[in-house]
Amino acid sequence: MRRTSAAAAAIWAMAIGWALGFCTAAAAEDTDEPRRRVSFGVESAREVPNDWIRAVVGVTEEDADPAQAADRVNRTMTWALEKARAENRVKASSGGYHTQPVYHEGKLRRWRASQELVLEGGDADAMTVLLGALQSRVQLRAFGFSVSEETGQRVEEELVSEALAAFRARAELVRRGLEARGYELDELSIDTGGHGIPAPRGMRMMEAAGHTAVAPPSAEAGTSHIRVAVSGTIALE
Repeated sequence: MRRTSAAAAAIWAMAIGWALGFCTAAAAEDTDEPRRRVSFGVESAREVPNDWIRAVVGVTEEDADPAQAADRVNRTMTWALEKARAENRVKASSGGYHTQPVYHEGKLRRWRASQELVLEGGDADAMTVLLGALQSRVQLRAFGFSVSEETGQRVEEELVSEALAAFRARAELVRRGLEARGYELDELSIDTGGHGIPAPRGMRMMEAAGHTAVAPPSAEAGTSHIRVAVSGTIALE
C-alpha cells in the first residue's frame, strides 16, 4: 500500500507541475501584446528604348522528289548563312528545319521542305542592310525590337533600388500615421515582371519574288515598358 501511495503521489505531483507550467506559459503568452501587421506594395517603372533586333528569314521549296526540295533549301540557306556570317555586327543561328508530305484528295502529291535562319543584333543599320540583301532569295518571316539582356538587367537593378526605397518610405509613412514606435520587416517579395518583345512600330514586311533586288525593311525601334513591383508586410511596434 505504501508503495502504491507513493507512486500515486509522484504521479499527482508531476500532473500538478505540468498544469502549473502550462498555466504559467499561457499567462505569459496572454500578456504578450499582439503586433499590428500592415501589408502594402509599391511599383517602379520606366519606358526604355529598344536596342535589340531579332529577325527570322526562311525559304520553302516543294517538289515531287523530297531530296530535290531539300537540296534547293540547303543551297539557299547555305548562301544566306554565308552572307550573314560576313556581317560581324549580326549574330546568325540556324532555325527550324521541316520536311513534310503534301496531300491532295487523299494522295501524296509532293514534298515541302522549309528552313529558317535567326538573326540578332543591336545595330539597326547593319541588320536592315543585311535583310535587304537576303530578301533577294529568302523571305522575311518575323522582325521585331526588344530591350537587350544587358540593358534590361541594368534597368531592372535600378528599378529594384527605386522600388525598395519607395517601400521604406511607405513603411515610415504608415508607422507615423498609426503612431507606432517603430516597425520590423515581416516579409518581402520582388516581382521584376521581365520584358518582352513589343510590336514593332513603322515596320514594313516584304517577301522576295525571284532574284530581284529588295529594299531593306524600314522600322522604328520604339520602347519597352519595364516594371518592378515590391510588396511586403511590416510589424508595427
